[in-house]
Amino acid sequence: MKFAFSARNFIASGRRPIVLAVAASAIVFYLAYHLTKFQLWLWWPPAPSGDASIQFDLARKIFAQAAYPPNDIFPYAPSAVIIFRSLSIGGPHIFMMVWSLLMAAGLIVTMRAALAQERADIQAAWLLIGAVAVVICDAPVSWDLRNANSNLVYLGLVMAGYGLLGRLPMLAGVLVGVSISLKLYSGLLLAWLFANAPRAAAAGVVTVVVLWFVLPVVLFGTDGTLTLYSGWREQVRTISDPSLHARLLANPDVGPPLVTLQRAIVNATGGTFGSPATLARLWLLWMIWGAALVWYTWRCRHAFPVAVPSRAALADWVVLLLAPLPFSPWLEPYHAIPLLVGALLCLAIALDETLARRDRIAALAALAPLLLFIVVKVPFAVRGFSLGFQFLVMVLALGYLRPGLAERRDSA
Repeated sequence: MKFAFSARNFIASGRRPIVLAVAASAIVFYLAYHLTKFQLWLWWPPAPSGDASIQFDLARKIFAQAAYPPNDIFPYAPSAVIIFRSLSIGGPHIFMMVWSLLMAAGLIVTMRAALAQERADIQAAWLLIGAVAVVICDAPVSWDLRNANSNLVYLGLVMAGYGLLGRLPMLAGVLVGVSISLKLYSGLLLAWLFANAPRAAAAGVVTVVVLWFVLPVVLFGTDGTLTLYSGWREQVRTISDPSLHARLLANPDVGPPLVTLQRAIVNATGGTFGSPATLARLWLLWMIWGAALVWYTWRCRHAFPVAVPSRAALADWVVLLLAPLPFSPWLEPYHAIPLLVGALLCLAIALDETLARRDRIAALAALAPLLLFIVVKVPFAVRGFSLGFQFLVMVLALGYLRPGLAERRDSA
């Protein structure tokens, strides 16, 4: 089987500058479209919109009252409240300008840092590889940009930390710690860092302790901090409440676009949230997902710890970022954003002509469901199934590739 494109041929090609310019222009166009819809007369001066308006307004309210409002859903931890409030000091226009820049930077940093372990020829094509990956993973990326949520920001922090692990491990750990304080989905990375980069892990733990405990106590006092965490715990309980999900399902136009596995099961079977039959099916799907994670871990048994950065390390990070998602009771389309990192890694492997053909095909197989669901539009009511399938195939493909990824020095 011949691949028409290889990274080595690309870097030697006289068309490389033109192709990279086109790719860069496409990324700029993509960002501008989703951030502004090209309606600059409405966008300027920028005002918080979408989820950014919720983050701006509720973070200020929670910060001022040292308590979560009982009638609003805001499942961000107190550490995230502090981050949002610090960004809003300059007012709504500054907040939205900074937030838009952070989202754009998160996307660019993710594309670049995901190839930090690659040879010079593959790194030289990072804009092109990144543009292709964004097309493949358009759904979560565009959802996040249009709704001005925090997923690209937290992913950018994670990937910046990954890219700096080999040179500035302490800073890398700080960035991962900040990402955990913004979104809990990256929390499993700390355990990985303890085994592979202890200095980064220590810096991450210190950052988490400061943002989760020290700063709240300094800002709100001990009693205020306890009140905050009590309110956050109630938020977590609320978003896990089957009755809330039943109400949202009955009024889909007034709630968030949830794509959880339980919601897909209810819509597919006509069951009810939290019923024994629904939970039995949900646990079956969770067991399948858990088995895939166990299999991936087993495939790592002879090649752990690993060099950082490396393809093996990046594969581990992709799996760890995906691992909590099927268990989440509040899963929205943009939460699948770690698939972008998986796509970048798989594209780099597929373009590496030094690898065995079976490995390059396996990397492409991981992308097949992402490409399939661009063409096949799964009804939103059961989209949790398609999302879970994409996660599963990505983990299985990376698990197949993982021993070989650790056998070679990817940055050589």
